[in-house]
Amino acid sequence: MVVYNEKQLYELWVKAWNEDISVIDNITNPGCIVHYVRRMDGNSLGNLTGVEALKEVIKDRNTFFSNIKMTVEVGPIINKPYVLSRWNLTGIYKGGISEAKVKVGKRIKLKGMDLFFMEKGKIKNYWFSWDRAHLMEQLNML
Repeated sequence: MVVYNEKQLYELWVKAWNEDISVIDNITNPGCIVHYVRRMDGNSLGNLTGVEALKEVIKDRNTFFSNIKMTVEVGPIINKPYVLSRWNLTGIYKGGISEAKVKVGKRIKLKGMDLFFMEKGKIKNYWFSWDRAHLMEQLNML
């Protein structure tokens, strides 16, 4: 079993967003809890558990956006056992959000933060926050 340090883990997290979602299998505790997941279309998934729960966070974004690129703005900030980072996400709107009034193909930008609780080199708990109001503005939903 490979045990990652906090910086390596976050680099792999970004790789999962940008290149290869399968790396989630290597960095996630099987009992991982993703807290308060809210889909891009506003529907709540509640808390999800397990490796597939983290993959679902990434897959959800891919439902509505293509050409997603995550970059790190700040961090990762490490205060064991926690890892915090602020990120930027860009992508192209594919459609599917019923209240959106923009054309498919619009480039969007999101900002958000990740907070991981790590245990034995794996993600045990995950919380995230992103600027929903800014996304709604870009999609002409306000």
